[in-house]
Amino acid sequence: PATPQNAPHRWVPITYGKKIQNAQIDDTTPLLPELEIRHIQRVVGSFLYYARAVDNTIHPALNSLGSKQAAPTQQTNNDANMLMDYLFTHPDATLRYHKSGMQLHIDSDAAYLVAPKAKSRIAGYYYLGDKSPQPVLNAPIHIECALLKHVVSSAAEAETAGIFHNAKQAIHIKKMLQALGHPQDATRIKTDNSTAYKFVHNDMKQKISKSGDMRFNWLRDRTVIQKMLRIYWEVGSKNWADYFTKHHAPSHHKAMRRVYIYSG
Repeated sequence: PATPQNAPHRWVPITYGKKIQNAQIDDTTPLLPELEIRHIQRVVGSFLYYARAVDNTIHPALNSLGSKQAAPTQQTNNDANMLMDYLFTHPDATLRYHKSGMQLHIDSDAAYLVAPKAKSRIAGYYYLGDKSPQPVLNAPIHIECALLKHVVSSAAEAETAGIFHNAKQAIHIKKMLQALGHPQDATRIKTDNSTAYKFVHNDMKQKISKSGDMRFNWLRDRTVIQKMLRIYWEVGSKNWADYFTKHHAPSHHKAMRRVYIYSG
């Protein structure tokens, strides 16, 4: 790039004082020809491995590109070029892992109505730490970043869907860790949404039945009855999954990259 690119994706500037949150406007730019479609698919396929292995900061950008790779547009091509400019600006990412008690910890988050067709994005930051309620942040063993397939009716429902999705993933990872000789206590899952937290712990009642009932009850069963999970609330600034649910401005990426990528 002619100038350093510090954001892997486009972002919408924050409008302070705006009370109505609208879904992202659908892309109306022309569709790409077949040759360029294959190029977009190669970009997604190539960098998805790199994101999962090392540079987790590009997950949201790849999530957006991947959702459009079947029918990409000119805007999709611009987004792919922006991602590659970012990777050129920040090459050779490195992760550093510290010794720990090998207990699985998860930070769960969701962003409501941030994708086309009124879709929401969920994310999970999975890392290994000690049994302490406030373990030292470690490099991630897995980052979950995905769009919800269904449209949810509120931010609380999106957050609960995110906890549900991450909790299901946690069950498999716990079994792997146990098979490797690392006994697991109840997995601590952090959320910054107090409504979702209260639903899971049965401290709040719904007025009408919604599509989220199954997720609520599954989480209650695993948390309250089986005690496989321990879902707790924490302020959003301490939720490490927040970074992967939204398209942030370059200034935020510059500030947070040193948290997610080892800078020496």
